[in-house]
Amino acid sequence: MAYVIRAWLKHPKDVCTICPSSPYLTENIANRDCIRDASVVLELGPGAGGTTAALLKQMRPDSRLLAIEKMPAFREALEKIADPRFSLEIGDAVNLLETIEAHGFSRPDVIVSGIPFSALPAAVAAAIVRSVHEALAPAGAFIAYQIRSDIEQHAFPLFGPSKCEVIALNIPPLKVYQWTKLV
Repeated sequence: MAYVIRAWLKHPKDVCTICPSSPYLTENIANRDCIRDASVVLELGPGAGGTTAALLKQMRPDSRLLAIEKMPAFREALEKIADPRFSLEIGDAVNLLETIEAHGFSRPDVIVSGIPFSALPAAVAAAIVRSVHEALAPAGAFIAYQIRSDIEQHAFPLFGPSKCEVIALNIPPLKVYQWTKLV
């Protein structure tokens, strides 16, 4: 929790919460067939790594997880994750294909995003969603957990309608959206 509070104090416009994700939220995101079946999972905006840990618990022993975090304030927390399947990139989510290739990963089967799309300029949010769509493997899943529904306006033209559920047992309550990339 200390990592999240420190990051929020330094960058309140970029870190949209002072509370880490609840176990109810992280379990909801990670406990899915698409995560258990994935060879490669890409996580955008992992923060201090709560969702990352939940994803790794559900993933296969031979799968890989690449987390891309823009805020260097979370580096120390994320570097404490001692799992050989885990790789970290401190960088931007706009050019996902370049980052994936630089780490030697194939196209991800699942992309999980904790990026606060409602806090981004619309052009940046749209560029990230385009990058997600481009990088995601055919029939792959895009999962985003959000405070507001802004993500839907950017994802709908590329992915179609989402499946959405509210996780009330989180501070603040969040919505978890999921889309499948059409082949």
